[in-house]
Amino acid sequence: MVAPRLRLRSLGWLAAVVVAALSLSLAVVADPAVTSDPKVAAVQSAGLYAIPTTSDRTGRVLAPVEINGRGPFRLILDTGANRSALSAQVAESLSLPATRAARLGVHGVTGAAEVPAVSVDSIKAGGILLERLEVPVLTGHVLAEADGILGIDGLQDARIVVDFDNDRVTIDRATGKRVRDGAMVIRAELRHGGLLVAQGKVGRVPVTALIDTGAERSLGNMALHDALLIGGRRSSETVRTVVTGATPDIATGTSLRVPTVVIGDVRFRNMIVTFGDLHVFGVWGLVDEPAIVIGMDLIGTLQRFVVDYPRREFLFKSRTTGARGVRHCGGTECRTRLPES
Repeated sequence: MVAPRLRLRSLGWLAAVVVAALSLSLAVVADPAVTSDPKVAAVQSAGLYAIPTTSDRTGRVLAPVEINGRGPFRLILDTGANRSALSAQVAESLSLPATRAARLGVHGVTGAAEVPAVSVDSIKAGGILLERLEVPVLTGHVLAEADGILGIDGLQDARIVVDFDNDRVTIDRATGKRVRDGAMVIRAELRHGGLLVAQGKVGRVPVTALIDTGAERSLGNMALHDALLIGGRRSSETVRTVVTGATPDIATGTSLRVPTVVIGDVRFRNMIVTFGDLHVFGVWGLVDEPAIVIGMDLIGTLQRFVVDYPRREFLFKSRTTGARGVRHCGGTECRTRLPES
């Protein structure tokens, strides 16, 4: 018997002609002229930035950002996106003019599309100021209540700290020193203009892994899926899944519980991964080799995590004192994510 279909969403990797990047500071004062717009005010009133994953909700990480000297606006911190983007509501609220080209091409998890683009005089977050940018505009429900996406380009000298317990997100210039604080370490390499990619194993299968704070759920390519099935994973344990992304394209896949995932010091246990022939793996050049994307369904269960770009490291701190790994879920929590057949 097959369990009900699940609908998952992932922002995934955005690629466009012009790349924008940001840093951030939490000490930003809202502009009354912007917050007078009820649509923008409703978004900003939530006041949450480091939102943890629970049994009935996937978490996310939001960054406060000034655009053309106004804001703050809440942009999704997306370590899997190589550029930033804005929502149609924010672009309209700020009366941003269309770019000379008017449209930009973007790549998402499920496909590619051309979207409207606007000119931005400045994007300021913390001590980082970017000027004269072309930024794609995303419509629909992909951003949920957020104002846009904060991509990774320009953050190559940054150290990002996300503290779910204290609802705190900070991005500073990296000092070069590691503060472990009992955290587990994943060492990575830089690919595709700023993506941090690590090597690990799913069970006995060697795998290329990406940590993607823009993905609601963890994803795998078909090369990994086939390798796990060959290793004895029964197809009857899978659930049909629908995947949506930053573009209108919709993909189908299957979700199943995978063996323990080991990347660096971290062991991800009892983890559910959605597999499919997804567009983004082709963009990344990861079609033929087993690959996995660690999404917010798992990252959001941590106490805190750090992305240190100069050191090419992720640091994870779990909620269990002294634990060597991160338990994705257990008991009834797993059943809410992957209904039993």
